Parts: sequence; structure tokens; C-alpha cells
Amino acid sequence: MTRRISSILGIGLTLATAVQMSGAEAQSPPVVGSWANDHGSTLVISAVGADGSLTGTYSNNAPGYKCAGIAFPLVGWMEGPRISYTVRWKNASADCASITSWTGYFNDGRLGVEWVLSYEENGGSRVRVGSDSYRRQ
Repeated sequence: MTRRISSILGIGLTLATAVQMSGAEAQSPPVVGSWANDHGSTLVISAVGADGSLTGTYSNNAPGYKCAGIAFPLVGWMEGPRISYTVRWKNASADCASITSWTGYFNDGRLGVEWVLSYEENGGSRVRVGSDSYRRQ
């Protein structure tokens, strides 16, 4: 009887682990590639590591942005459908003296995020917040 209970428990644990693993895999959307928002800005996710780390570039094409169209490196993390990434708007060709971080999730083939921008204006530190929706290009 004890052996039978142990076998049943073992099978149950194996099934629970398999269901849990397939659920985690189903929640991790295919994200590598280019994504565009409604303002024409482009997020390019180059790679997602086994640990969830991600790398890529971001080109802000919002109207009036002085560094529009320049690709800046980004770093971030993924956890299932959730994503967070940050861009320091500085590279070899431009310094926009700002940093933006986005956090959101993938849902139905779209990426929805909220962002926080930290920048300097008229000698003072400023923060802006907003949200964007991206679709695969």
C-alpha cells in the first residue's frame, strides 16, 4: 500500500511539473525582432538569454525629439510575458542626457508598456511618464 501511494504521488508530481513547465513555455512569447509603436519609434530585441536578460536597440522617433532616428542600446529582462528594459540615450554619436525605462507585458501579439523618462531641462531635473503599445514590424 505504501509503495502504491508513493507511485501515485510520484506520478502526480511528475504531471504537475510537466504542466507547470508547459505553462511557463506558453507564457514566453516569441519577442526577438522589431516592434513599432504609434509614434513610429522602433524597439529591436536582438536576443533573450536563458536567464531572461535581453539586449537590443531603441530608436525614438517621437515628434520634436532631438535625437530622433538614432539607435541606442537597451538592456532589460523578461519573465514569461512580462518585460522591462532601459535605454540610456547616449552613444558614440549623440548624448541626449536622459534615461527611459519601460515595463509591461505581451498580450495577443502586442506589447503594452508604461514608461518613465528622466531628463534635464532648463537646468533642472524632470520626469515624464506615459504608455505605449507596440506591434511587430
